[in-house]
Amino acid sequence: MSDLDRMLEQAKAVQEQVASMRDRLSATEVTGTAANGSVSVSMTADGKFTAVHLDQELLNDADADEVEELMLSALQDAGTQLREMTERRMDSLNEMFQSIQN
Repeated sequence: MSDLDRMLEQAKAVQEQVASMRDRLSATEVTGTAANGSVSVSMTADGKFTAVHLDQELLNDADADEVEELMLSALQDAGTQLREMTERRMDSLNEMFQSIQN
């Protein structure tokens, strides 16, 4: 097998892995929380929000400004989790690309 054939096979394998990763990423969900879980926001890795939970006790005890602040905090937590997950997956992609170059 020539070097070119080997490189083409490796490139095809990486392309398949990227497609698989994209599919898994869109199916992956993260949940950001605030106030020890009294507020939670779930979203898929492709940025679609899927659920919001507000604890009834929080709604009874907190004013609107506090609830808004906690919602923002939960959204930021979900965004942070999503960024970190994406960075980890991108690192693994970079490793795959580097293995092709060697």
